Parts: sequence; structure tokens; C-alpha cells
Amino acid sequence: MKAKDVMSKDVITISPSTGIRVIFEIFKKTRYGGLPVVDKDNKILGMVTKAEMLSVLLPDYFDMLGENIIFIDDFGALDEEFESLPMFELFIAEDIMKKGGVTVDEDASLLKVSAMMQKFNVRRILVAKEGVLKGIITRGDICKAFFEKGGR
Repeated sequence: MKAKDVMSKDVITISPSTGIRVIFEIFKKTRYGGLPVVDKDNKILGMVTKAEMLSVLLPDYFDMLGENIIFIDDFGALDEEFESLPMFELFIAEDIMKKGGVTVDEDASLLKVSAMMQKFNVRRILVAKEGVLKGIITRGDICKAFFEKGGR
């Protein structure tokens, strides 16, 4: 099997100027863990994952609380204030994305895709042709493909 056989072709993408609040809303509404950042020609510029979001938002959030964090028993009230923090207005995708992203050609084998996921410690790989995004493959896609093939 090849990457093009199992990749998701309907990929939600963002531009480099997409605000962090919009990215946060996409993550809240979908089960996606990462969003490709592309230019107007759909060329891959990078990837924003939930990990990048957390690294930008949470340190500031906890820095705001300072030493008082150890005295908080219930974060419920803080959760309500979280989305109104100023960091949501300060950053755009270009500020937090991993540049380039891990990519494979659409004719790459699933074994190669799996090996690259392991090597680069990523959960998703962008499928491209000449730098243009064609799809995305997640670990779940690979597992599903291997399990379906093994069950036949």
C-alpha cells in the first residue's frame, strides 16, 4: 500500500496569518491534533500541533498564577478565564508552527511512512507532491490499513 491509498484528502489547513484563537477553536471542534500551514498555492510551510499550542499558552498561564498554583484545588474557575487570556490575541500560526513539517511523497510505502513517524516522533505526516499538500496520514490511518489488510 502507498501513502495515497490511505491518506485523508480533505485536510483542514490554515494560513501563516491564522490567529491562535481560530486554531484553538478548530482543535476544540475537531479531533485533529495538528493542522498544516500552507500558502495560497497550497505549498506546505509547516505544521501547528496541540503541543505547540500548549507550549505557547500554558507556560504564560501558569506564570500568571505564580506560586499560588499549589494552593488551587479546583481549576474550574480558571478554565472559564483561560480563553480570555491575552495570549490568544498575540500569536499567529507563523509564530508557533514547526517549519516544513515531516512530509512524504504520495507514492511512499506505508512502511516508509511508519518508519518516518518513528524516526521523527510524530503522529501525522503530510503527503505532498512537489511541496504541494495532497493529504495527511495519521498513526490511526496506518493501523487501520495494516489491520484491514491483515484481516483479509
